[in-house]
Amino acid sequence: MGEIDGRPCRLTVCRGCCCGTRKKVPGVDHRAQLARLSAIDDHAGRTVPVRTSKCLGICFQADVVVVQPSQAGHAAGGRPVWLGKMTEDALLDALDDWIFDGGPGLAPVPAVLAGHVTSKDAKKPKKRKRREKSKKAEKAKKAEKAEKKRRKEKGGGDGKASRPTARDDGKKRRKKKDRGGKKGGDREKK
Repeated sequence: MGEIDGRPCRLTVCRGCCCGTRKKVPGVDHRAQLARLSAIDDHAGRTVPVRTSKCLGICFQADVVVVQPSQAGHAAGGRPVWLGKMTEDALLDALDDWIFDGGPGLAPVPAVLAGHVTSKDAKKPKKRKRREKSKKAEKAKKAEKAEKKRRKEKGGGDGKASRPTARDDGKKRRKKKDRGGKKGGDREKK
């Protein structure tokens, strides 16, 4: 009977800057979700208190729900459990069942919710750094330099393009002469 007289589990639901907004989590009826959470009863028939928070700080896990253990659960070693991405009705049903079974400290986290357990210190997964891309570019640049060096050593030159041959040089001159001719007059090619 002491368990019934003690404090029930409590829920803290993030509803502020990101959680509970259509912009961050579209397609979810956030008001209905909050009403559903507010209707949860524990095994003793007590309504689980729900409070809303402006921001719990792990917005990348929106919608966040924190389950505080009951007094009996806390005495049994239960600690607050942070759940992220609580956007589906099936997850809310699993949360309801877990709290009915006792919640943190008295019942293990259901398998359905296990993948949603997070913490207040959770870090947003980092995106691929641009440095990795530049490393590839550096590698390609080094390979290009090595190729130039190999060509330079093979050709015996200084790495610059070789001078045009006399024949090539002559062709270029003829083209210049052809362009520079008189209007309407044809020049003879030599």
